[in-house]
Amino acid sequence: MSVQEAKTRRAEVKVAVAMVQHNVPFAVADHFSPLYKECFRDSPTAQGFKSASTKTTCLINEAVAPHFKKELVMKMRENPFTLVTDGSNDTGLEKMNPLTVRIFDTNKVVHRFLDMCTTSGRSCGTAEVIYTKINDALQENDIPWRNCVGLSIDNAPVNTGARNSISARMLKENGSIYIHGCPCHIIHNTAKHAGQKFMEISGFDPEDLTVDVGYWFKGSTNRKGYLAEFCEFHESEYMEMLLHISVRWLSLERCITRILRQYGPLTSYFKSLNEKQPRFRRLVDAFSNPLTEVYLLFYQATLPVFTLLNLLLQRERSSIFQLHGEMTKFIKKLCARFMKPSALQGRQVHDILYKDPLNQLPGENLNVGFTTRATLNRLLAAGDITPQEVKLFQQAALAFLVRAVEYGINKLPLKEALLRHTRFVDV
Repeated sequence: MSVQEAKTRRAEVKVAVAMVQHNVPFAVADHFSPLYKECFRDSPTAQGFKSASTKTTCLINEAVAPHFKKELVMKMRENPFTLVTDGSNDTGLEKMNPLTVRIFDTNKVVHRFLDMCTTSGRSCGTAEVIYTKINDALQENDIPWRNCVGLSIDNAPVNTGARNSISARMLKENGSIYIHGCPCHIIHNTAKHAGQKFMEISGFDPEDLTVDVGYWFKGSTNRKGYLAEFCEFHESEYMEMLLHISVRWLSLERCITRILRQYGPLTSYFKSLNEKQPRFRRLVDAFSNPLTEVYLLFYQATLPVFTLLNLLLQRERSSIFQLHGEMTKFIKKLCARFMKPSALQGRQVHDILYKDPLNQLPGENLNVGFTTRATLNRLLAAGDITPQEVKLFQQAALAFLVRAVEYGINKLPLKEALLRHTRFVDV
């Protein structure tokens, strides 16, 4: 191979790797060879560039990927590492369980892909089958389990169950592995369980409302046009309704905020039209109830306690040194919304008597948000709601907060010594 040929091959590999790094479809490579030749006519490298989609795919799968995998395997054989895995949704005949690795490389911790660990058949989602695939990936590459120091997974029973789970099987291989569940998942579930308690008392489910609103306007220019007319009438800027997805942890707050910003036009829209669809009738009932605005304002004021912590833990920088302190603050912030200050002073999280009625604030003093309280008082003064409805809302808000604290204390790893002693990592 001549020097010029080597330069051209290097360019082809560099372009292929750049496409992978930026998630560019390989079909785009079909345009590069003629494009480079046209743009860089005085460059021998560009004139010799011949890498369309087929060759680009081959370069990545048969040359680049094996090279980097070999480098990773060599490091894993000699150095400690953490395994990270999660399962795909069941949308095809095969279930993907991508196995990635966090390992120290030169002067920093890097995150690398090791194996897809695909499973299929009726038992594809069981701990036994998934663990076997993970174990095979390590054994085929002569990677010892003794070097595995941690496992990062979500909190599904198949992953973290006490007996017949993936983590239980790995601990049999190496009892020193630290099993780290997903605190973001727990925080999301904390809000979800608290919301269920709120719904039991008030009958209001914010997820149902946001889903109904989002899908009522989705894909209908006619309905959006009517809503835009009501926005002009209310002197409000028209804004698209957002779609809430239950597994998208941060979407509910944004959807609620969007509905509240369009609450006047939405109320007029659903009260003015007459449709027979069940979804429309549900929305008419919701926007005809004065308390719906109060419920949404309560969630808008409360959900940031959950989403701010979730955003902190989802950042790319390592935050394990903050985890215990931030989880403790999270519980105390929730407690401060419904408990007397004297009941919180000088107490550790697990010593807080949050269920004792004597330690709880009366309903009119609960921290439900300034705008929520002002709207509640305005509706009461106008005679739109009754004192009994105000009391019911306050009971629902208290139940939400108590359940959130209860679930958070029970599920978050607040007692783990490792997390308590990682603050020194913040250097």
